[in-house]
Amino acid sequence: MIASGPAATSRLTASVVIAAHNAQRTVRAAIASALGQTRPPLEVIVVDDGSTDATGELVEKIDDPRVRLLRRPNGGPSAARNTGIAAARGDCVAFLDSDDLWLPAYLQRALDGLGSVEHPGFAYTDAWVFDPGSGRVREQTAMGSPREPPGEPERFLAALLHRNFVFTAATVPRSVLTAVGGYDERLRMGEEYHLWLRILCAGYRAVWIGGPLALYRDHAGQTTTDHVALSRGVADLFARLDPDTLPSPELRRLLAQRRAHARREARIIAGEAGMASTVRGVRNRLGRLRNQGGLTYTWYRRAPAEVAAAFGDLRTVDSG
Repeated sequence: MIASGPAATSRLTASVVIAAHNAQRTVRAAIASALGQTRPPLEVIVVDDGSTDATGELVEKIDDPRVRLLRRPNGGPSAARNTGIAAARGDCVAFLDSDDLWLPAYLQRALDGLGSVEHPGFAYTDAWVFDPGSGRVREQTAMGSPREPPGEPERFLAALLHRNFVFTAATVPRSVLTAVGGYDERLRMGEEYHLWLRILCAGYRAVWIGGPLALYRDHAGQTTTDHVALSRGVADLFARLDPDTLPSPELRRLLAQRRAHARREARIIAGEAGMASTVRGVRNRLGRLRNQGGLTYTWYRRAPAEVAAAFGDLRTVDSG
């Protein structure tokens, strides 16, 4: 249980868990951003999930006693993160993907946020998205517009059932992870979304800490670009969510609607829904062209001041 109040919050410790699979190009920069926090972590646990490149060897060369390397056979991100959770010694576990970065104030703000409410479940932030090739940056807020999420727990849960607006960079009390059972290792996609929903269904609260305080790479290698697998993963995670854990009949009805919609979306995206699939395919191709032409998002040619101060030229952030 996380006690609230400034004095209690100042005593909280955090273990950072980084699940890494074939991440030799980016993992050192991710670790450096975790170690460079204004509120330093107790430890940074890197779980090498069966990498076939030099990920583990590069982590072993980092000369900092706070960095711990765990190796395991490849089992996917859920299993890797659960391995890190089991080894964590901090009061809280902060999750950082091996190709992402935190701004220096992230961990301080996350721990302060967790200490600001009763029954905190997780703290999360908005993010910058950057193209590592060009160094361009754009802002991506969790909620879009309006920017601030609902404060009332059931309204927040309803909004999250409609769509996942919680980024991977979240910090969770270790006691909460123990209570809900960590990540569902049967899920290969959408495992974070499933965890956030289960935490809320268990009666804990989400804490939005604003930002942006994290940076996410925008590149073709991310699993989120596999739209067929992602859509099936969303359908699967809704199917695995227990309706009886939802706190109201209205939310249980909403879950039933989301299950039906997710199943239909998966069929459409997989090309199994006739004309609907054809129309969706055309729309997706047009969307990709708009993205490639820079028409969908506003990209900044120069990194915002706080990003540049922390990382310099984002085109070289992985070269250290």
